[in-house]
Amino acid sequence: MLLTASGQNVYPEEIEARLNNLPYVAESVVLLRELRLVALVYPDMAAVNADQITPEKLDAIMQENRQTLNKSVANYEKISAIELVDNEFKKTPKKSIKRFLYS
Repeated sequence: MLLTASGQNVYPEEIEARLNNLPYVAESVVLLRELRLVALVYPDMAAVNADQITPEKLDAIMQENRQTLNKSVANYEKISAIELVDNEFKKTPKKSIKRFLYS
């Protein structure tokens, strides 16, 4: 659980589940940075390469994904930015993302 500047409780797993269902997103982690919610996204590189998506086009798609996601969540759950990461997130033996490594 994350506590926003306005005192709202945000459950990042719920936002991540919605984000992971959007195009070209393999996995994501939602963090609180400078009192704003930011999503780190590892793109689905197999789909990106198969569709010959350029890095510039991928950035545009991720901004569209952010806008789509923000329409489906409460105001205090809106993502201010999506940052792409080059490597898969480190995971525990149970395949949960080690969230503490990215905050």
